Amino acid sequence: MRDVFRLADHAQCHALAGFFGGRLCEVLAANRPGRRFRGGEFLYLTGDPAHSTYYVRGGLVKTGLTSADGDEITLRLHKAGEFVGESCLCTGERREHARAMEDSEIVELPFAEFVAHLQHNPEALLDFLSVVSERLAEVNEQLLSVSVDGVEVRLVRTLLRLADDLGEPTATGLRIAHYISQEELARMVGARREVVSRVLNQLRKKALVGYSRKGPIQVDRSLLAAYLDSIA
Repeated sequence: MRDVFRLADHAQCHALAGFFGGRLCEVLAANRPGRRFRGGEFLYLTGDPAHSTYYVRGGLVKTGLTSADGDEITLRLHKAGEFVGESCLCTGERREHARAMEDSEIVELPFAEFVAHLQHNPEALLDFLSVVSERLAEVNEQLLSVSVDGVEVRLVRTLLRLADDLGEPTATGLRIAHYISQEELARMVGARREVVSRVLNQLRKKALVGYSRKGPIQVDRSLLAAYLDSIA
């Protein structure tokens, strides 16, 4: 029965992931009990069966990969109101791991229920095709950045994305609402922590970002975006 709900390929999984972010999934998760995950605890591991997706009711979750050498690469951060684990349901097996970055409340939802709702939504196909295009553009941009851009550009892009996704307005800019360590930033940009620390310190000296030990990162988004234009 579960095989009926698999998608044809990995690109479709990513496309459907974008559709999962709307009101439909919030409604499906609303009356379900959540499970508490402590910071550092895994929701699932690479290779585990994939027959459901996870709604982040509270907290912060990251998805990532571990190389043969044991190095971890962070793929994406998922805040409250977002979903984790929609990829890859086409194979029925997890292609990445998911881990709570802080104490979080998670609701598990069977993938079959999403498909059943989408089958009764006449606008689902249009939304699906739209997200396919958006996801392909994102993938191309990320591949280009990794192959062409230096660490500073990748770090600035990452900080801007974090500010947009997790930023809270303050009198001096946007404060990233969750604690993101320099080691975690290094995993996100694919660089050594020492290099990220040096570049981050340089950005602070330029008054583009602010941070303290074990504290949130503060970003002046307009100045940081202008700086990116000058170095990219």
